[in-house]
Amino acid sequence: MEQPATDLRQLKGIGRVLVKRLQDAGLDSFAKIAESGDEGLAKINGINPLKISSILDQAKLLAEVEPGPAPAATGALPQRLIEVKEQVSTLAEASRERFAKELDGKSGKKLLLDLARIDDALGLVSFEGKKKSRRAGKALKRVQKRVAGLAADAGLKKVRKTLKRARKTVLKAVK
Repeated sequence: MEQPATDLRQLKGIGRVLVKRLQDAGLDSFAKIAESGDEGLAKINGINPLKISSILDQAKLLAEVEPGPAPAATGALPQRLIEVKEQVSTLAEASRERFAKELDGKSGKKLLLDLARIDDALGLVSFEGKKKSRRAGKALKRVQKRVAGLAADAGLKKVRKTLKRARKTVLKAVK
């Protein structure tokens, strides 16, 4: 069987064995997993029923990120930057709603600061030169995966940690 381009192990809760079982069931991409729904995943032997909703959420987000043909084309990079900024702003809005009570505290203020910092870092991304474009493209792809892989039920600490890592990835690419 030919190895698909999609690495399903990016989904938290899916390992080597479950990847094989999903592929055998015809679910070899994030989009197909997202379309299968609760019933489709429940039929797969070995999937934890408590993790199904989380896996579906991750698959839906990663299906949007899944690369199409020739994602490294120079014209696609500014579009990817726009998508990443939208993803981060969506995460920011969701975090503000979910952690409304904590926003007045120390952790909440740090979250708002982390959101502002990642936004500033994304503003530094440049596509001048072949080498910088390639590094920026890879960094944006990593940031998309990190933010998309963030479960809907992630706590404040996990959101902050993901934002810090994403910011670090962007800053490393723009050096």
